[in-house]
Amino acid sequence: MVGIRDVARKANVSPATVSRVLNNDQTIHVAQTTRQRIVEAAAALDYDISTRKYIKKRMPSIGVISTIGKASEEQDIYYKHLRVGMEEEARRLHLGMNRIYNLSDNPKQWEDLDQLGAVIVVGTVTKESITALLKQNMQIVVVDNPDIQQEVDMVYADLERMTKTVLELFLENGHKRIAYIGGYKVDMDEFGGKQISINEKRMRAYQHFMIDHHLEKYMSYHLGGWTEKQGEVLATDLLENESPLPTAILVGSDPMAIGVYRALKQKNIQIGEEIVVASFDNIETIANLSPGLTSVQINAKSIGQAAVRMALERIDGIRDEPIILTYPARLIVRESFIPRTKRY
Repeated sequence: MVGIRDVARKANVSPATVSRVLNNDQTIHVAQTTRQRIVEAAAALDYDISTRKYIKKRMPSIGVISTIGKASEEQDIYYKHLRVGMEEEARRLHLGMNRIYNLSDNPKQWEDLDQLGAVIVVGTVTKESITALLKQNMQIVVVDNPDIQQEVDMVYADLERMTKTVLELFLENGHKRIAYIGGYKVDMDEFGGKQISINEKRMRAYQHFMIDHHLEKYMSYHLGGWTEKQGEVLATDLLENESPLPTAILVGSDPMAIGVYRALKQKNIQIGEEIVVASFDNIETIANLSPGLTSVQINAKSIGQAAVRMALERIDGIRDEPIILTYPARLIVRESFIPRTKRY
């Protein structure tokens, strides 16, 4: 027997959109071409509208697949703000968001995702995982993973551009011996398996910048986990094994930068004078650092809100073509690095 999911697959929309269109839901704003495609798909499949299961209107729901475990999220302010943004926007738009899959905590197969209006994927997952996911639900929004080469909606902060901006400021202020301390890129599959590489956005931008400016001989990068402890360990290794030391350090995240600060102070290095430091995230926990940490501010809450709005557009069939939304970031200057130029 032909079901609503069969119609949805043929029309390339979500089951929720099919249900609302065939129910003549006046609150849904769907492109006429999408509406026509649904009607034609139902007719081609001889779908019996009188026996459909979804007569009763219900709140569209969004599933969230996250590579960040619950415990890690509590420690990572960025992802915490991202989650808050999604939840607040879902409530504002009267969307259910009650299916959260944390792959780090509970890897699973995704057989039931076709019951959802749309799915938001947070974090870096493998290309193969997105392909598998698209077989279950075509309405996908990917957050913070610009490297996915798939026909899906994407929203992310422009970290590569901001990395280049900070590095240019370092160079303009006389720093050629620039080091990078950051984390590995971790792509996760639907079973919780991890693929680890150095091809992370900030790291990639650092490598390209140093090569493009013929600074390869000064290139020094140190990668590990995205934690405060790893920042301290990596910075200590740099300070104990490199000579001469870099005059500037770019750190991939504020939590790591806190550890870098600790290592620099243990070696009695004057931050902002002997070595300048800049980082990413501008989270609340850096407020007590001395000297103040120059950091790239990323509006995680706004990114989360945008992801939900994009998901609703997919549910309502407003557009069929995927879009890519890039959020700007800005440099918050403090004492750890004060550029002479003010083009940031």
